Amino acid sequence: MVNWMRTRLRHLGAKPAQGGKYLYRLIWLGCISVCIPIILACAVYYQFSMNRVNQEIINQSQASLVSMKDRAERILQGIEQQSLQLAIDPIVSDFFTKGPMDNTLVWHQQLLDRIALLKNSNGFIDEIYFYNTAEDLVLSNRYGAIAKESYKYKNDIDRLLANVQLSQWAYMPISQKDGFITFARMLPVVSGGKPQGILAFEIEMSAVSNFLQTDTLILPTAGLVTKSNVSDQSSQGQDLLITNYQKLFDTKTSERAELSSMLLSLPAIQQIRASDKGTDNFYAQGLDGEKAHFLYMKNVFGRTYITVISEQQITNQLNWIRGMTLLILFFFIVLGVLLTYFNTKRAYNPIEQLINHSKGLNVGRIPSKENEFDYIKACLDFLNQETEKLGSYMEKIEPTLREKCLQQLLGGDYVRQEALVEDCEAYGIPVRATYVVLVAEAENITKDTRFLPEEKGVIAFVIANVMQEMLQMDSALRGYVMPYQGRGVVLMHFAQGKEQSALLQQTLKYAQSVCASLKNVLKIDVSVGIGRYYAHVADVPVSYKEADTALQYRMYKETDHVLFIEDLEHTKKPLPLRYPKQLEQSILNTLEAGEMESAARYLSEFADVLRESESYVFIYQSYHMLLSSIITSLEKQGGSLLDILEHNVFGQLKNKTTSKDIYDWFVETLFPLYQWLTESGRTASSQSVIQLICKHIKENSTSDVSLVQCADMVGMSASYLSRLFKKETGMNFLDYVVECKLEEAKKLLTETDQSVSEIATAIGYSERNLNRIFQRLTQTSPSVFRSKHR
Repeated sequence: MVNWMRTRLRHLGAKPAQGGKYLYRLIWLGCISVCIPIILACAVYYQFSMNRVNQEIINQSQASLVSMKDRAERILQGIEQQSLQLAIDPIVSDFFTKGPMDNTLVWHQQLLDRIALLKNSNGFIDEIYFYNTAEDLVLSNRYGAIAKESYKYKNDIDRLLANVQLSQWAYMPISQKDGFITFARMLPVVSGGKPQGILAFEIEMSAVSNFLQTDTLILPTAGLVTKSNVSDQSSQGQDLLITNYQKLFDTKTSERAELSSMLLSLPAIQQIRASDKGTDNFYAQGLDGEKAHFLYMKNVFGRTYITVISEQQITNQLNWIRGMTLLILFFFIVLGVLLTYFNTKRAYNPIEQLINHSKGLNVGRIPSKENEFDYIKACLDFLNQETEKLGSYMEKIEPTLREKCLQQLLGGDYVRQEALVEDCEAYGIPVRATYVVLVAEAENITKDTRFLPEEKGVIAFVIANVMQEMLQMDSALRGYVMPYQGRGVVLMHFAQGKEQSALLQQTLKYAQSVCASLKNVLKIDVSVGIGRYYAHVADVPVSYKEADTALQYRMYKETDHVLFIEDLEHTKKPLPLRYPKQLEQSILNTLEAGEMESAARYLSEFADVLRESESYVFIYQSYHMLLSSIITSLEKQGGSLLDILEHNVFGQLKNKTTSKDIYDWFVETLFPLYQWLTESGRTASSQSVIQLICKHIKENSTSDVSLVQCADMVGMSASYLSRLFKKETGMNFLDYVVECKLEEAKKLLTETDQSVSEIATAIGYSERNLNRIFQRLTQTSPSVFRSKHR
């Protein structure tokens, strides 16, 4: 089976040309992980089912035994009762006390009529006969009045007279051959001397067995008359073994006498007869030599009822469980293997596609490997080599002396103009020309998962490379490109005498092309700030600062990616500056209520109002004011100031340069932080409330403490307090009250001499309820507890 599945999985696994050892390993590990729990679960299910069905079979046997006992007792006790009634009937009793009647024939006829009436009233009785020693005559419902010597059961009568039992069930030598069991009663009933007569009932065993259950035998416990012991004394006494041995008559021996003898000789039957238990069950050797289950029950009349089921019969009834378990096991294993295979293939598919793509890109450079890990390792080694080459290249193109000069120029590090002019002449930088500075900065770079926060310099390098390429593509433009302070900077210069409008048009076209190229090729959104045009190289720092200031206008001009400082400041209109206090309050209210979506909506309206001011300083400071208000609200809600300062929220806000960046930071970072900190505070507050409630309950355990009363005390609803109490303490309110009252009762029991009734009244319980609760929670009574702990 395993080899077949292995072959099938290999055919289904992967394409012959792209076999992967790791895929096969995943499939096999998955199959093993699925099969082991299934096998264990089926084993547990099988064991549980076998035990349960076995117990059900035993229960059914016990129910059947009880039913058989009830039926048999109705028959046997009915026959014994009828025998006693006839024995004490005046017709019979007067015969022994007063002697034979004058008219013997009339007396005989009356007794025969009474015998016939009893026989016809009970279908299990085949014959009733009366014998007396005085007449030496037998009166039988079958033969009427007949001399003893002519009666076919004369030997049975002699054996019965030889016994001293007043009444007995017995298999007699002659009647047993006819399939009868005899119940005989010595006459007269009240007599201390030798029996003077016999009243015998011949019971048809086949009718009794059919009425009880198939395969049922009635065995007198004193002995059994068989072919080998005919000469022995017959069975005596009331004791009977009524045995139901399933499939008994399927054995080679089918005669009742032989089967009865075999049953009585079983050690298990002897064990049952010797046992003092009223009912029990056990496994022992049966008639066929195999194990069998014996279940017996004894009653006060000395009769023992036994049910015997061979272990093979029980096993046959449990075969369907084995088959069902194997079928379920096979089904779930097949299902688990198929699901494991297809899910593993699906999970492995991205890895396979990545490997195939890598092979397509590196044809001839990385040798193919059969093992996926070896191939991935080779790819990583190749990437490491390329990284080292790139590092060497970066070292070669580090800023030259001219670039260092330009960086000092942008930073305004030249204090003396003479030094600047000397450096410019040394590095070929024109002193007299029309200069303008462009600063390009990436937007929302923190949301770009391709870059890490510490890779800002790499982004600036990428932007500078693109700007350099775009500058080289336009022959009309001249300038210098460099990464500076995490941004790409272009220092463009034009010949003097050109109109500024024409220069601006060229500059805007270049800036727009840079934005478009970075967006289309690298999927990076950038904004470009443009400073004013100046006629001397010494004014370059001023143009750079103006370009940097132009980028600040992104705070309310988010749609414009190219920002010219002169256009922005020229179109700026003085507007009244009003801080949106109402929106701030709405934001705080929704945050305190935990309505984050509403808070984000009010924040959007807040940003729109600020954007209308067209003042970078006002907008920036307004967001700081909002942040301060949120921190104040957070403190009021129970937030820890140390937790707030630990997140450096003002430092995070300072790094945001656009209104969208600030909005996203509030919604995605600050608002969740607010919610988390307030929930922590509320949890602490909830804990203090529950501690107060617990203290109140303990201090008032001798009075009635209700949930509604405690809820009113802390200003909460009863239902909310109940849930909060369960959450914080792990137990219900009522259980805690009961526990506190119980502790108070223990204290009073050990420290005072008050009675249990007085203590129960003191804690608000009745004595009965206190005893019941004390017994349930401590498994002892209050009185016993007091005696142990005093």
